[in-house]
Amino acid sequence: MKKILAMTFTALLASGAGSTNANGVPSMGSDVTANTSSTAAESRNFLISAYQDGVAEIALSRLALEKAVDDNVKKFAQRMIDDHTQANNEITQLAQAKNIPLPTVPSAADQATLQNMSNLNGTDFDQAYMRHNVMVHEKDVSLFREQAISGTDPDIKTFAANTLPVLEIHLLSAKTIDGMIDPAVFLMNAFQDGKAEIQLSTLALQKSSNSEVKQFAQKMIDDHTQLNKEITQLAHTENITLPVDIPVEHKAAYDDMSKMSGVDFDKAYMNYNVLVHALSVTQAAAQARSGTDIDIRAFAIKTLPKLSMHLKAAKDIYERIEPSLLFEAFQDGMGEILLSKLALQKTSDAEVRQYAQRMINDHTRANTQVEQLAQKKNIALPHEVPAEQVRAYIRLSQLSGQAFDKAYMGNNVNVHEKDVASFKVHAQNENDADIRAFAVETLPVLTTHLEQAQKINSRLNT
Repeated sequence: MKKILAMTFTALLASGAGSTNANGVPSMGSDVTANTSSTAAESRNFLISAYQDGVAEIALSRLALEKAVDDNVKKFAQRMIDDHTQANNEITQLAQAKNIPLPTVPSAADQATLQNMSNLNGTDFDQAYMRHNVMVHEKDVSLFREQAISGTDPDIKTFAANTLPVLEIHLLSAKTIDGMIDPAVFLMNAFQDGKAEIQLSTLALQKSSNSEVKQFAQKMIDDHTQLNKEITQLAHTENITLPVDIPVEHKAAYDDMSKMSGVDFDKAYMNYNVLVHALSVTQAAAQARSGTDIDIRAFAIKTLPKLSMHLKAAKDIYERIEPSLLFEAFQDGMGEILLSKLALQKTSDAEVRQYAQRMINDHTRANTQVEQLAQKKNIALPHEVPAEQVRAYIRLSQLSGQAFDKAYMGNNVNVHEKDVASFKVHAQNENDADIRAFAVETLPVLTTHLEQAQKINSRLNT
């Protein structure tokens, strides 16, 4: 196996307006007031750390555009530049408003990683770059998720919540591309995903009352238990050390779903299965088509039909499940914000840009209301974007110009038609008075969104 480049991230404990260290990170100044709370400091440090990670990601991804040989790696690098530039611009505005000084250069560890990467070429560079991105985004997803759920600064909490979905997609994309280009990583990913699938499907057998979901969960346990036995034998033959831990994205999904029940659990569980199996099929297909290890390629060829059947079954069941209004509204809101932030990067149409900004503003407000209602009703909310919005994001990210505008507005018409229909039903028939009031209040906003989307979409397609 190729040597995996790793780096140690140091904690950033910067606050106040003091001097800067060798990395350009503001040091703790004597002018910091004694009554600054630890929670406020955590929010400030989160913002500083996120910004410096973004600076490092942009620098490394620019190097990847020069050195990468795999087209998927190059596309991923450009997406990192675009998304982290946008995030750092948002952080800069937040930091200025809150008088938080930001670092001016990457940390010493990040600079060392950049230097090490610059000495690599070809496939060695591609593998090291993607593996580094898996590691970095695992850390980022954990930090942003924590801030999005329990942050104490409302503005920073909102920024974290609105940025978390794109970081989750970065992580899943990085793992998938890494597994596509490196047979050993494909095997390790399959093993980890299988362990997580067994764990979560065991939970599904306990929590679900849907016969289709329970039957699917049992099949996942049976099939992935058998697949992991085969992977273990193959890894022993190939002298590959399989990972022990379950990755952060699977732990996060388990943590969310362990608090859910009823149709919300079923929807979240099947959404997870659509996402994970779509990525597994992509990796297996790449290895089956052009894998460089004969034995692992044979395993991929053998396994691909089974994973494809899992994916199809997961999609079919997922589409038949209707979750609660709060679950649906919150998840759709996350997806809408995700795609609209992408629209702000890509569109040059003034009307589309104005619409995208309104979607971010309105769905951020709505999701804040949903969180407050959910907390009052003791309802657990998902923090994973719906699978169909992930697919839309990946598709839209590859478009530009009028092709992007048409696809983005067409997607908004479809999503808001569904949302308006759902909110109409709940505005009339919802038993819970508070949730019914939320539906009544929100319905006119969604109706306006739909009408505007239809008008812009009609203009673009004329």
